[in-house]
Amino acid sequence: MGSLDPLFKPRSVAIVGASADANKVGGRPLAFLRRGGYAGRIVPVNPGAAQVQGLPAVASLSEVEGPLDQAIVAVPAARVLGVIDECVARGVKAVQIFSAGFGEGPEAARQKAGLLERTRAAGLRVLGPNSLGLFNTAQGFFGTFATALDGAWPKAGHIGVATQSGAFGSYFFGMAQARGLGFSHFVATGNEWDVDVADCIAFLAADPATRLIVTAMEGCRDGRKLAAALLAARAAGKRVLAMKVGVTAAGAQAAATHTGSLSGADRVFDAVLRDTGTFRAQTLQALVDAAYVASVGPLPAGRRLLVVTTSGGIGVLSADAAEAAALEMPTLDDAALQAIREIAPLADGRNPVDTSAGILADLSAYARIAERAVAATPCDAVLCYIAHIARNPVHWGQLREPLLALRGALANKAFAVVGLVDSAITAELEQRGFAVFTDPSHAVHALAACAPPMASRADAAAAPNTQPEALSARLIRETVASEHAAKAALGRQGIVFAPERFVTGADEAAKAAAALGWPVVLKIVSPDIAHKTEAGGVALGIADERALRAAVASMRERVLAHRPGARIDGFIVARQLRGGVEVLVGTQNDPVFGPVITVGAGGVLAELIADVSVRLAPVDRQQALSMLGSTRLARLLEGFRGAPRADTEALARQIVALSEVAWANRDRFDGIDLNPVLALPEGAYALDALIACKKGFA
Repeated sequence: MGSLDPLFKPRSVAIVGASADANKVGGRPLAFLRRGGYAGRIVPVNPGAAQVQGLPAVASLSEVEGPLDQAIVAVPAARVLGVIDECVARGVKAVQIFSAGFGEGPEAARQKAGLLERTRAAGLRVLGPNSLGLFNTAQGFFGTFATALDGAWPKAGHIGVATQSGAFGSYFFGMAQARGLGFSHFVATGNEWDVDVADCIAFLAADPATRLIVTAMEGCRDGRKLAAALLAARAAGKRVLAMKVGVTAAGAQAAATHTGSLSGADRVFDAVLRDTGTFRAQTLQALVDAAYVASVGPLPAGRRLLVVTTSGGIGVLSADAAEAAALEMPTLDDAALQAIREIAPLADGRNPVDTSAGILADLSAYARIAERAVAATPCDAVLCYIAHIARNPVHWGQLREPLLALRGALANKAFAVVGLVDSAITAELEQRGFAVFTDPSHAVHALAACAPPMASRADAAAAPNTQPEALSARLIRETVASEHAAKAALGRQGIVFAPERFVTGADEAAKAAAALGWPVVLKIVSPDIAHKTEAGGVALGIADERALRAAVASMRERVLAHRPGARIDGFIVARQLRGGVEVLVGTQNDPVFGPVITVGAGGVLAELIADVSVRLAPVDRQQALSMLGSTRLARLLEGFRGAPRADTEALARQIVALSEVAWANRDRFDGIDLNPVLALPEGAYALDALIACKKGFA
């Protein structure tokens, strides 16, 4: 695949379908390129004009002399493939297709296949179709027809934007530009026949002019590629802010297993963003707020916040927001509080620090209090609530210089000022590295968005495995339609199950129970019954042979009443293990990200509780232990209210093995459930197994 440099940094560009009307799609990029001062060669292509917008025009690409890096295509959809052929013949390296109208379905798929066959052989990269285009402020390259540029010309800066939806992305650009933010690049990928958002994130991760990456997505075709791009940005020290819309869609196979219903598409997407250190915004305003904080000052080096306020209520509001955003608020010790009270006797609070209204006589005291609080408290970000102080010339005159001096002394920390501040003072504060907000909660969440992810997710070992090995030794080729067959196959792959026997009738069941030891569990074995409890196919605590024989007879009747005509292969008799913690360990073959592993509270209440951790499969031991520690299940495993501690190492081995099986068999299995796995003080045993196969497999 060719480099994206000719797309983002072309030395020459032809506009196929160039128009003399700067309000038309074919005319807008030409007008923008000229307005932006693009220094490269611009060639309008229009067979009906000798010149377009004052530049000499040619009738076709074949008439263009010299090298040509990029072509912008703004012609009807029916002509696009022909233009692509001209680009290939002409040696063009990158193409933007503004044209829309390709639709969906078989015809669009045929056109896409034809385009990719032509372009990939030639190393030609394609953006679009239905792309809004892109711009690069440093080069003055504005290859776009975005109407947002009419009233909001981009200011050069360090934000790179990669969006699928041009309308969504351009609206974010408009909001951010109105906030005074500057941009390095903007790209809208459209239908993504070739170049996608992941490609663009990877490009921006390596771009020296970009410090912050903002991305907006509606969907994704290659989740592992996206995760790799997000990890590349993190490795380059660049924060990625993301917005993913369409949160309610779930994979088509979600109902096949308990795991599928618990780890729907959006939960998987959310997990990948979290594990790659990517902040996920829930609103456009939050996305703009976070980009703003990252633009005006340094990013927080950690997640510790200090709040200094003139209002106790605002302090509480800020603390609530900090807890919701998973920010730490380290507290001042007695000596620090006493030092602050030497400045303002009525000051109170150990973080938030409330200066009280007593400082109104001399507002410079506010900055001195903040200085002492910072000196006494390890923090990465500071939030100062100043209410209306900046509106009073006398008060602001007292606070301005001390506050600016404090900012200079804290040059390595993120710093937000919250209050009602006019535009001139706001501009001065921003130039000195303050982010200015009117809402303290917005300020706190924006600071949190720009901070590193929580420690449990920040280390490299927590990163998802985007290029797993083949793991061919984990392949399962045998039939797995029933629980008994699934357990046999998984047992050969290292999954440990409770001692049990397969039987066909009451006599065999009695012998098996005597060998295993009472009490026992009886379960139906049927390829037609996925969830046995609902069908009456599970009996617990059977203490003797008489009760077991009665259970065999009644279970067969209940199952057939629930599912007439169901095939009954036999029964499983298992020793009933006592105590322990029930854990759901399962996998789902996500249509975007491939196999994912899910861990959470197990048993019949798994879906009701829905407290799970999701990761891309396969995972290693450390990641498995991290999954167990990230849910409320962790307290039970550690020994809740005097209960013995569970064998988490054995449980982690089960998770690792199942995740590897899921990856190796991703072309065959839609999902695997081990529900529950019983974690005991010594050992962890799967009590049930269900494998959902893809169509054509069993």
